[in-house]
Amino acid sequence: MSHDVAQQPTVDVLARAFFAALDARDPHRLRATLADHATFRALPHTTVVRPADEILAYFGSVVSSYPTARWEVTDVIANGDRAAVQFVVREYSPSLGRELLSEQVAIVRTAAGRIVNIVGYYDSAEFRRLFWDEA
Repeated sequence: MSHDVAQQPTVDVLARAFFAALDARDPHRLRATLADHATFRALPHTTVVRPADEILAYFGSVVSSYPTARWEVTDVIANGDRAAVQFVVREYSPSLGRELLSEQVAIVRTAAGRIVNIVGYYDSAEFRRLFWDEA
């Protein structure tokens, strides 16, 4: 077995690093988790965002749209090169005087020590109602 392969981060480490970088709003750390040819879909059957630099731009617009939001991984179930990542998006709403919460899941696939694919799963109607229609 190659020494380099043994030192590559596991899918759970990469998935946690991706969301930690997103939460920290750190594009360099976020980019470092992604393979150049990575793909992302916010929901199954939606437009694919690729390659990695386009994914970075996409998440740049996400964090700009939700300037005080936090992303917290609550669980990772990993098997080989794939992981199901459960996470919570939180943002305080001054107009409502409370925190808005959206529990979501992302399926992450890795190869050669980088994320090659992410597909998000969440209740988009609930998210829209909570985060867009709060007024």
